[in-house]
Order: sequence, then structure tokens, then C-alpha cells
Amino acid sequence: MDNALASMIQSAAGNGAPTNPSSRYTGTPVEKMTLPDGTEVAYLSRRIVPQATVYSQTFDYSVADGDRLDTLAARFLGDPILYWMIADANLSYHPDELTAVPGRSIRIPRISGIPAGARNG
Repeated sequence: MDNALASMIQSAAGNGAPTNPSSRYTGTPVEKMTLPDGTEVAYLSRRIVPQATVYSQTFDYSVADGDRLDTLAARFLGDPILYWMIADANLSYHPDELTAVPGRSIRIPRISGIPAGARNG
């Protein structure tokens, strides 16, 4: 593996996995594969998106013009990085589409209803 890349992964992540507790990848293991030419490539294990029902307590929110998931996450979940929980609660693989149409109703998870295992499926 390129030394600069290895250094960046290690310095930002300790064991190679993201360490920000708000990250959807917190605790995700780093895997390695070796290409036919001997180059080692590090990558994060696949994250399985949980079923929306994992968020047992949600409320409906009507998207307003100019809304973004990060600002909604900051307002309702206390951290803009938790935008991915709103995407997961709506089974969305394209988060920007959730706020693209004003008036659309989306589900916002309530903090008290977010289970510990929601991060890693």
C-alpha cells in the first residue's frame, strides 16, 4: 500500500476504521486485499443498511424549500453528521433526493428510539 495512504488511514482512524462516534462507519473493520501486482489495498467492510423499522420512534416532517439532511440532522438529532440516520429511516440510497421536493413527507428518527446497533446494521 502507498505509504502516504497508509499514514493517512492510520492517523485519521487509529485502526483504519473511522473513529468519529457520529460516523455510520464507526467500528467498521478495515479489510485488505492484494492485487495481482502485489499492491495492497485497504478498504472498509461493507455496511449493511438496516431496515427502517430499526428506528422504532419516528415522526413525519414536511420538507421545506432549502432543507438539507445535514441541517435537519443538526436540528432534530443534534449533529449534522447524523444525516445518514434520516436516510436510513427512509430507506434512501440517494439522500439528496429526500429534500429535493418541498412538501415531501420524510421520517425523522427520534433520539430516544435510535438503537445501539443502528450504526452497523
